[in-house]
Amino acid sequence: MTVAQGTWLEELQAQVTNRLDVEALRGRRVAGILGDVPSTYAKSPRLWNAAFQALSLDATFVALDVPHRRLRDVVQCLRRGEAFLGGSVTVPYKQAIIPLLDEVDPLTARIGAVNVIVRTADGRLIGHNTDGLGGLRTLTEAIPPTDAPRIPDLTSTRALLVGAGGAAQAVAFFLWPRMTAGELTIANRSRASADAFARRLRTFREGRVRVVDEAASASCLPDVNLVINATVKGQAGIRTLPDGRWTCLEPYSALAPASPAALAPPEGSAREFAAGWFEESRGDIQRNHDASLQACARLTKETVCYDLIYAPLETMFLRHARWSGAVTLNGKTMNIVQ
Repeated sequence: MTVAQGTWLEELQAQVTNRLDVEALRGRRVAGILGDVPSTYAKSPRLWNAAFQALSLDATFVALDVPHRRLRDVVQCLRRGEAFLGGSVTVPYKQAIIPLLDEVDPLTARIGAVNVIVRTADGRLIGHNTDGLGGLRTLTEAIPPTDAPRIPDLTSTRALLVGAGGAAQAVAFFLWPRMTAGELTIANRSRASADAFARRLRTFREGRVRVVDEAASASCLPDVNLVINATVKGQAGIRTLPDGRWTCLEPYSALAPASPAALAPPEGSAREFAAGWFEESRGDIQRNHDASLQACARLTKETVCYDLIYAPLETMFLRHARWSGAVTLNGKTMNIVQ
């Protein structure tokens, strides 16, 4: 059942935690990016609003900060909104959103993660995934500003993939079929999740897939020529945990464990949270940096270090890798390509 646009926009505003310009959205088509706090880092609104303007489309792309407990309600609200075109899905909902949709395309179902939703004229929400193809093209094609592919042939690639969530699975399901003489190592905080991910990849194509503990990932670095960070370690902005507490992962490198403090949201400003969080987390940040720097000393100068994060443009992982002389690549091109 659809509702009048004004009512729908008010319902949507009631479900998300960031402030929408409801008056400016009235009478226009709406698209958006769903995540825990995309309003603090996502570049999609800037990119898509420029595209809408260039195409003379009366549409607006907005960020939608969705608390964990409200994801189902937000999806139902989007389904009812005739003005809603669709949009993208970011962390931490790429897997959690699947059972809330009406359909996902076959490849996306096999990947097990959605990063794009489209609303049909009859109000059905269809899930797709463009992460994997975006990651593949970024590595294997000469996309400006580069004049040559980072890795023109993946056949013999030996890759370390950090993470086992939605982005990691999307990228792996596109890269793995092309690594016919290569090897893929998965490092993740949860060993059980990584093991399950590896089993699914082996059903997709037989080959050398192995799993290592997160703390042991550095031992793999001398033997790989591609390192991919598909976690949120290093991403800008405050992260909201399922229990409502706040934390931050921006100062951390993906090449070492992270155990940042998690604090209740402050009654005052975000700066007050930052001060208290930093005081409690700085020892852990220092341990993470020390371990990451030691790990990067084991990289070869031919190794491509690829971080799917694009905010900030240089994560701590990429900074340490650049200092070591390795080739570095952030997620900006992937975000544009997909």
